[in-house]
Amino acid sequence: MPLTLADITPVALCVATQDLFDAKRFQSNFCDNILLRTKDEYLEPSLIRIKRDLNSSITEKKFLEGHKTAIISNIDKIIGLVSSRYARVDLKSTGSVVAEAKELIERIMLANSFEDVAKLEPVFRSKITLPVYSMFIEYLKMSKIQVI
Repeated sequence: MPLTLADITPVALCVATQDLFDAKRFQSNFCDNILLRTKDEYLEPSLIRIKRDLNSSITEKKFLEGHKTAIISNIDKIIGLVSSRYARVDLKSTGSVVAEAKELIERIMLANSFEDVAKLEPVFRSKITLPVYSMFIEYLKMSKIQVI
């Protein structure tokens, strides 16, 4: 049986969410990868305005709330995927990930700055990403999924 995108979704979602915790890099490098480098005539003026607002102490809060909701939404998806896929792999670890994820959501909701969010990245990595990855590996072994 081959490995599918659906199989790797929980781990991929953890990786993408972990990247969101690097809030300083998100703020400072917003759209710098290609969109602002290519100086797109249509997109650049709007993106520069957004980037300035994102890094302004006056308007930062509105971006912070949106950023927090994106992280929380991803963690909610991770909880759902872990609960449905990995309970038969390791019920104890599944329960632990769900409990830790709920606690982390509470802490994210209380964050008052991008820095507060960034401080939670090691918790996410150790309590969510690494256990999910371990359960994913066990899931592959139990499912006899071939990885090339």
